[in-house]
Amino acid sequence: MGFTSILATTAATAAAVVPKLIQAQAYNSQGKALQATAKQQEILADKQAEDIVSTASANQQRASRNAHARMAAARAAATGSNLVADGSIAMRERDLATRLQDEITANANELLTSANNVRQQGHLNAWQTRQSARQSRAQAIGSGTSAIGSLFSGIAGALNS
Repeated sequence: MGFTSILATTAATAAAVVPKLIQAQAYNSQGKALQATAKQQEILADKQAEDIVSTASANQQRASRNAHARMAAARAAATGSNLVADGSIAMRERDLATRLQDEITANANELLTSANNVRQQGHLNAWQTRQSARQSRAQAIGSGTSAIGSLFSGIAGALNS
């Protein structure tokens, strides 16, 4: 086999390898894009969780103000009633205060749990996206290695002929 034949075989082999190299580059680009997406997912989840916590805080302050107003209204209503101030009124006030505080605490805990769930789900989604990015990079390495192997195999075949 002459030099021209080896050169033609090598050129054909190189032409066959180019799509594999393009594929490797595509996998690599996909991996980088997925990494960026994972970072954005975490940032978004953290922002959403912060917004929920902020809302919980504002709701808790508003509920506390409302509770004070309801307590004042209950005291005002009790002064006009026939109940004995030492026993029944004090018991009703404590009961109302306890119920109002329990409502405030339950609502705040519900929102904080929701914020934690959003944050955890966002981190899980980001982790899954990073796993896809790693898989994409592994595919890029595989395609690149396959391209190099095909190139050397084609050259060796041409040289052996």
